[in-house]
Amino acid sequence: MSSASLASSPGTFRRLGAAGPVAIILSFWPPLGGLMLLATLTTFAPWLREHAALGLAIYFLLTVTLVGLSFLPTFACAIYAGWTFGFAVGSAVALAALTLASLVAYALGRWIARDRVLAVIDEKPRWSAVHRALLASASGRTLLVVTLLRIPPASPFAIVNFVLAAARVSLGTYTLGTFLGIVPRTLAATFAAAGLEQLRFKDVTDQRTAVAGIVATVIVCIVLGVLANRALRSMSTRVAQV
Repeated sequence: MSSASLASSPGTFRRLGAAGPVAIILSFWPPLGGLMLLATLTTFAPWLREHAALGLAIYFLLTVTLVGLSFLPTFACAIYAGWTFGFAVGSAVALAALTLASLVAYALGRWIARDRVLAVIDEKPRWSAVHRALLASASGRTLLVVTLLRIPPASPFAIVNFVLAAARVSLGTYTLGTFLGIVPRTLAATFAAAGLEQLRFKDVTDQRTAVAGIVATVIVCIVLGVLANRALRSMSTRVAQV
């Protein structure tokens, strides 16, 4: 249920209570926070790197808290991790922090939405059918849907967290699907950031190799996102026609 469709139905929007305004805020707030975070990349990131274990702990706690509260997007945090700690360490700490942050967001989403969203969905036969078929069980199909929702690089992490929590997706399915889905985009962002941070060599060959690797990784991630979106559209269409 998009913010645009909510706006076109004032009665439905009012009945959602706090869930309606929260969904709208989540559509624009995290990207603004991401720009603010990346503005500190060349100042705060070196300090985190120099302080090793303390830097990792600070990054982890801030990411869990700020992404969990939907103040930051995942791509900005992944870029920050790759730039600061390198690909191997950065990708590991980013994946752990973002997965835990999604659990914080899930708990908040369940508390804010409560039963209002489900009540509205149940009143719409087609929405209800899609919800039951795709998200209302702990089946393999639900896990696939959650994973596919997470894969596209442009997928809005905060909104997806809120929608899945409001739809009462089981916690186990939500957690596993989230982790599997964010792996490609997180690895791509940390790899690209780590490579860019290392582009200080005078050897042109080294620079070209690094840039080629970054471009190839990003292209693969985008292709996976396109395929995930197509799969989701196909599944939704089949369910809606039943």
